[in-house]
Amino acid sequence: MLILSLFSLPFQDPVLVFAVILLVILFSPMIFDRFRIPGILGLILSGVLLGPHGFGVLERDESVVLFSTIGLLYIMFLAGLEMDMDDFRKNRNRSIVFGVLTFIIPLILGYFGTHYILGYSPVSSFLLASMFSTHTLIAYPIIGRLGITQNRTVTLILGGTILTDAAVLIILAVITNLQKPDVSALFWVQFVASLAAFVFFMLWGVPRIGRWFFKYLEGAGNSQFLFILAVVFISGFLAHAAGAEPIIGAFLAGLALNQLIPKTSPLMHRTEFVGNTLFIPFFLISVGMLVDVRVLLKGPQALFVAAVIILISYAGKWLAAFLTQKIYKLEPSERNLIWGMSSSHAAATIAVVLIGYNIKLLDENALNGTIILILVSCLVSSIIAEKAGRKIAIAEEEKIPETTEAEERILLPIAGTEEDDINRLVDFALLIKNPKSAEPLLPLLVVSEHQAPENQIKLHQKKMVGVASEATEEVEQLRPVYRVDVSVSNGILRAVSEMRITEIVMPWNGKLTARDRYLGGIIDRVVKNTEVQTLFCKFRNPLNILETIVAVVPRNTEREAGFPLWVNTIMQLAKGAGAKIRILGSARTLEKMEVYVTNQDRYTVAITYELFEDWDDFLTLTKQVTPNDLLTVVLGRPHTISYRHDFAKVPRHLSRHFKDISFVILYPEQKAR
Repeated sequence: MLILSLFSLPFQDPVLVFAVILLVILFSPMIFDRFRIPGILGLILSGVLLGPHGFGVLERDESVVLFSTIGLLYIMFLAGLEMDMDDFRKNRNRSIVFGVLTFIIPLILGYFGTHYILGYSPVSSFLLASMFSTHTLIAYPIIGRLGITQNRTVTLILGGTILTDAAVLIILAVITNLQKPDVSALFWVQFVASLAAFVFFMLWGVPRIGRWFFKYLEGAGNSQFLFILAVVFISGFLAHAAGAEPIIGAFLAGLALNQLIPKTSPLMHRTEFVGNTLFIPFFLISVGMLVDVRVLLKGPQALFVAAVIILISYAGKWLAAFLTQKIYKLEPSERNLIWGMSSSHAAATIAVVLIGYNIKLLDENALNGTIILILVSCLVSSIIAEKAGRKIAIAEEEKIPETTEAEERILLPIAGTEEDDINRLVDFALLIKNPKSAEPLLPLLVVSEHQAPENQIKLHQKKMVGVASEATEEVEQLRPVYRVDVSVSNGILRAVSEMRITEIVMPWNGKLTARDRYLGGIIDRVVKNTEVQTLFCKFRNPLNILETIVAVVPRNTEREAGFPLWVNTIMQLAKGAGAKIRILGSARTLEKMEVYVTNQDRYTVAITYELFEDWDDFLTLTKQVTPNDLLTVVLGRPHTISYRHDFAKVPRHLSRHFKDISFVILYPEQKAR
């Protein structure tokens, strides 16, 4: 009997409930994918079937609500975290215009429709109409899976989403408080002041706290992830305390940490993995649990109200997307993506209606119609968003230069390098790596045949296991290689030739032995005997606190074959790290570079150009860079068109006078691929 009681419906045993939900998360997307139905629809429909209004297997109790709330906050957090901030700054007016359109148009249509067709009072109609303006980013996991979270249209949608949701939730707070008899002018002053203080703290204080935390807890991956979770949920609580909804706080937390978590970093992979695997599916299942399909059987009035609500909702959101397309000359697929992502209703929608129902402004028909809207909108918007998103993803792929196996192989010689420095070197290489290249990074160990090479290789393999776990979540992105040779430089040169290496990323060691001064150091021999792009790196601070890349470039470097490659390298680095770029060089070089960058429409990085022609004044740069910058010096190889005799002093200057500054010395490629 005890065993049978455990399986009585609804399940009460917390272990069994959790196991059932995990099985749904595991198998539901697989099953629905076979029928070409988006996986998130499978999760929502599973919630409908298993929930209290379906077969009653699961109850929407406090534990489910808790995980559902976490999932909703996580969606909004990821939306802010993955937003392309450079594109948002560049096109923020687009987000504002879309936010206004997607708020005003559904609000107007909703008011007249509910007031004149459904017969609600002006206040009730206004509250119900505000529900049409808000939307939940149900389809965002689809966008993340398609890899277009930084697309300009997605950025436009995210900016508009936060504007319209904030406006609706403020309206909700205002209407709710107006129903109270003791609301004074002082309340509204406190309300506005607390909101302003909260936004200021989130966008000014949190980034500084995060920068300090990441700087002094570098490498502590678990602590960094827990810090992120703490920021998300504390921000949600502070938003609630300030009079806004927690989802606003979660989104602002994502914006605040956006520049501190590189898109290719293991921390970003870990953050996305936990949300997409556990929290967000919980939220989608709980949305399905809200739906009661039996309301369709409650008579023609319930069906009529539901039909009007659905029609107004889709008409308002489509019209907003259509006008946005016409104003900014977007593609039809971009319009459909805007429509699909902005037409789904869930959390904020049900919050508006439940509050209106509880304070007697809305009746049961409005509540039931809204529940049907949630089901229909989640199903339809997911299909629309996935179809449009696939078209945009294909177009995005075509913008990225094709790479073949022969076109990008990055070698990382790491002999004698500490594990922390190797981690930073690998992080850097992942940031500059072409996102379309499938080639792994190639950490290289060169050992002397006189130094027990087998033991050296075993020690190196153990070290690389730690590096793989810290530097990248995907072990296949690293493929260690080994060479036994008479010298490190010979081993590097042989590996470059044998493996058709296209780029070398090496740690910088400014110390020279007496033998190096006589015969030339490893760096000198690598520079003189290779033609591939070579970067020597000295990282004194973590890459995720990087604010600005200060690139110093010589005259005539634009005439070298490797010019496009090193420019793309810096642009890719800035995009991945969320950093700005300052280019210092001669007038002609800056002009050529600006023209080249302008033609590369796949980058939206903020760039400034400044004159710098006298390399004798190189030390003046000590006053222009900070520990949060990365000084990148482009030097020509000897006997090339951009080479200057002043370059011989640069490495010594960097070692002696830039002791707190991270820097990269970049030697361009000498022959086009």
